[in-house]
Amino acid sequence: MGRIDQETVNRILDAADIVEVVSDFVKLRRSGANYKGLCPFHNERTPSFSVNKSRNICKCFSCGKGGSPVNFIMEHEQMSYQEALRYLARKYNIEVVEKEQTDEERQQQNDREAMLAVNEFALNHFRHNLLETPDGRDIALAYFRHRGLNDAMIERFRLGYSLDRSTALLDAARDGGYNEKYLLETGLAGKSEREGRTSLYDRFRGRVMFPILSISGRVVGFGGRTMRSDKTIAKYVNSPESLIYKKNLELYGLFQAKSAIAKRDKVILVEGYLDVISMHQAGVENVVASSGTSLTEGQIRALRRFTENVTLIYDADAAGIKASLRGINMLLAEKLNVKVLLLPPGDDPDSFAQSHSSSEVEQYLAENERDIIAFMTEVLMKDIPANDPTARAKVVNVILQSVAHVDEAVKRQEYISQCSRMLGIAEEVLVNQLNVLITGRYVEDEKNQRREEARKSIEGIEKEESARTAPAAEAPLLNLDANKLKPFEEMLARYLVRYGLLSIPMKGDDDKCALVPVFDVISSQLDIDNIGFTYAPYAAVYAAVKEMRNNEWPAEHARRMAEIEGEAEALLEQAREEIRQKGGSMEQLARLESEAQQRREVYIRASIDEFDMKWVQTRLVNSPDDAVRTTAVELMVDRYTLSKIYTKQGVSTEQDQLPTLVPRAIIELRNAIVADIITDLTRRLATEGASDPEKAMEIITQIGEYKEFQRRLAEILGDRIILPRQK
Repeated sequence: MGRIDQETVNRILDAADIVEVVSDFVKLRRSGANYKGLCPFHNERTPSFSVNKSRNICKCFSCGKGGSPVNFIMEHEQMSYQEALRYLARKYNIEVVEKEQTDEERQQQNDREAMLAVNEFALNHFRHNLLETPDGRDIALAYFRHRGLNDAMIERFRLGYSLDRSTALLDAARDGGYNEKYLLETGLAGKSEREGRTSLYDRFRGRVMFPILSISGRVVGFGGRTMRSDKTIAKYVNSPESLIYKKNLELYGLFQAKSAIAKRDKVILVEGYLDVISMHQAGVENVVASSGTSLTEGQIRALRRFTENVTLIYDADAAGIKASLRGINMLLAEKLNVKVLLLPPGDDPDSFAQSHSSSEVEQYLAENERDIIAFMTEVLMKDIPANDPTARAKVVNVILQSVAHVDEAVKRQEYISQCSRMLGIAEEVLVNQLNVLITGRYVEDEKNQRREEARKSIEGIEKEESARTAPAAEAPLLNLDANKLKPFEEMLARYLVRYGLLSIPMKGDDDKCALVPVFDVISSQLDIDNIGFTYAPYAAVYAAVKEMRNNEWPAEHARRMAEIEGEAEALLEQAREEIRQKGGSMEQLARLESEAQQRREVYIRASIDEFDMKWVQTRLVNSPDDAVRTTAVELMVDRYTLSKIYTKQGVSTEQDQLPTLVPRAIIELRNAIVADIITDLTRRLATEGASDPEKAMEIITQIGEYKEFQRRLAEILGDRIILPRQK
């Protein structure tokens, strides 16, 4: 199945009506300009789920879920972006045209489908072995029974058995007409070379089988546990990386757990296959495992589709925590809320679930979860002698390294306060050290990004995602990225989402007024100061609008303008015919003609403005990029009402005020940046300048220059006159 071409995507996005889509799942009633209903994503008695038909988005003001028609289907039906588009295409009877594939792409697609077919055949073969053969029943089924698994779980997780014969699967596959090439590429078969002869063998022979399913339920790989007691044989063998199986993207049990994760808004991460299955059997179904690999960014992003809350279950020793630090830090960096659960000594999730009732497991989970930073602090400091400052400092650095991966300033400050109480160290000291670690993190991230870009350049790989990647930002201080810059960046990002390609009247260097897209106003000013968005989701929105501005939008704008001008010309001719029929003096006819011409211009301007606004909004809230889509929806939702400005012409709307509001938002961002620079220089004056008078004078001069710049900005910001847009 290929990718849907962009023209078809646009037709789907234009046709999908949020009220019609949501009404298939939620009973809606009209409430003013909007519609309301009970949220389908969490249990509630009072409707908090709002559907805005004019903006074509929905939003639950309790749990926060919603979005465009595409996003709603992705969330509700647990579909991928492409699957949601196909769902909507079927609903609106839109023929799906797939992007024309090259011969190489077509071959790859054929290979992929063939490998999935071989895996599905193997799964059914292993299931038959388990349930229908004497060895399967006596060895594998007996093992599952011994581990406490019931028939429902064996069926739910599609467990099986690979016979302890060298070519049992190979022979069955050959008889079924399957190509040996795909048995090798999926890792179901291995190849051996002996005395110049090549032979194939079953990779998983003599093992109980755990199929690994993709999020859509396709079999992409297998894990096999040996039934032999021979210590020289690996206990577990997994499918190798292949065209269809990427270990860094798959989580064991996610297909079975995704609905429970979304419903409970939490996922529990464990280590092994049987841990997952036993927890599901105990009634705790929001459980997955990383399939024997260290947690990866791809796996974390897969989880973020369903929840932002993660609970880790592992042993309560310092060595276990240190081994998990990379995964913990990645979870924190992805803005997930991380907790940890300690089971009673000697228990793992499998044994604990087997020895307790469903209600006991649920109760233990609810009562014993702990925040990850507090847990790390307690466990890592437990065995450090109070009189060993070097060891204590190392542990403090380990903890702060994790806190440095938290981008939300409020949460980070809470962690600092918590660590200060637990460690007995002043908050100021922790903040200073944290700033050093944050700076180091950003520097390292920038280095890694440059290395990756260099690697791609050498290999000649150009991906679309790189065009949307924002340039690396300067490393912010602790109180900079959210407390100071984010609110100002948010206002600019909001204007980009709502009005990004709307043209507004702006004066140029020659003092003449011209219509300029809002994006151009913002981008030109950011380029002058060589600044960008430091908050990654806003940077992603900016990059998405930039790509539209430079590629698809100009042609779409010109096409729609031609249509509107044709419509306006028809309206003008109709008005002229009415004037001719009405008659009158030459002066009256001239006045009526002038009024008709004015109505024509107003119609053209209003129609193209509406098109430009809706066009960018529709594509942002339906973007395949998760960060762009979710951020755009947030910025589209009215969280506050703009004060109305009354003028001689009447009430001035936010759209009318954009020629003043957009430049003002840019100046406010500049002012926030300058204020932080002054704060940083003042701090440097107290440290670097204390012992170096020459350095002190240099810093004092810089502070004076920035304060003068700040004064001029304050004068501009103090001018609160709002000029309504002239129409």
